Amino acid sequence: MIYQFYVERKSFLHSLDPRVKIIATLLGISSLMLFNDPKVLVPMFFLILFLGKFLGRLGIGEQLRLLKPLAFLVVLTLFLWPLIYKPRLIGFLLGVSFSLRLLGFGLITFQLLMTTRQRELILGFVKLGVPYEIGLTLTIALRYIPTLYGIANTIMDAQRSRGLELDRGNILSRIRKTVPILIPLIVASLKTAHELSIALESRAFGAGKKRTFYRDIKMRGTDYAVFFTVVLTFALLLYLRFVHGFGHILIYQQ
Repeated sequence: MIYQFYVERKSFLHSLDPRVKIIATLLGISSLMLFNDPKVLVPMFFLILFLGKFLGRLGIGEQLRLLKPLAFLVVLTLFLWPLIYKPRLIGFLLGVSFSLRLLGFGLITFQLLMTTRQRELILGFVKLGVPYEIGLTLTIALRYIPTLYGIANTIMDAQRSRGLELDRGNILSRIRKTVPILIPLIVASLKTAHELSIALESRAFGAGKKRTFYRDIKMRGTDYAVFFTVVLTFALLLYLRFVHGFGHILIYQQ
């Protein structure tokens, strides 16, 4: 059973060089890490969402649907922060901030995967100086996230058909009910890893010291323009954050 993030579209993001998209993704995640004020993070999250909509032709619902696996962590964050930080209102706002960070990380990463083919992603990592083995490992790890998510949904449906009620009971009861989901998922993951290792060995992976590629990538004028725009924007955010203290709430006062 194969699942994938990539969607075939004719869009500006799809046409960009993968190196530019990888760097933009890293700088985008770093930009979210700079701020913890909800007044800054809320507009940033929606900006990322609409950039995916208009530059990548990715539907709003299509993007938000991929964030569903993070829903539990978001709810947990919103629940815990008011308990550990006083006053509770500020704690709740900080919970919103960290939840938006988490969702923003996921959204930016998913946009990269939805607009970049796997072979282009590997080639982009290699061209950036990452060893081919590490680039392939990163890409395979990202590639199998939707596969494992799909397998988990299949296992959950199978267990529901056997009478397992996953949506009922208190938190501890629901945690205990995840055991019949996790064990088959771990077994399926190990089986997938074993099959993948056999496939790599059958193709003599690692036999040659120097790797060659059938397809190559080349930076265009548009790619350079986007690259410099992203770097300058990140430099501006650094200036606003560390020189003017913009978008930062002091959590622990000395």
